[in-house]
Amino acid sequence: MRLKWMLLLIAAMATNAVAQDRKSERMSKMEQRHEFVIRFAGEPKSSVPFTRSYDFEPLGRHTLLLYESMNRAYLVEIEDFCPDLPIAMAIGVDNKTSILNAKFDALRIGGRSCQILQIRPVDVKAMKAAQKAEREAAKAAKPSP
Repeated sequence: MRLKWMLLLIAAMATNAVAQDRKSERMSKMEQRHEFVIRFAGEPKSSVPFTRSYDFEPLGRHTLLLYESMNRAYLVEIEDFCPDLPIAMAIGVDNKTSILNAKFDALRIGGRSCQILQIRPVDVKAMKAAQKAEREAAKAAKPSP
């Protein structure tokens, strides 16, 4: 019976280690993506035109890329007590107008209202061009079979 419990404990520890590795890998990828996106972000704005949320991409615990359309996006920093951002499947935008305001509006994430601290417009066209160039460079660098 003791052996059974020890085996269960070892299995649980191994499962936890694998989950931690996956979480670390996911956070590392988000940080790398954040470093990429920030290259295309403009200066912080106190407010930006915003009619609806099209899509979003978490870029860490406090930052996300918020798309209004396929060609308009904002790098948004939120307050730091919204821990569900990295795993969020959906978000909501709490604003009553067609303007998104830093320090006044909030995002709904995991049942919490998370105040927007900073909004930076992103040059989506330049970002997509850089992504395409990186993919093509990686493809060209692969040895032919």
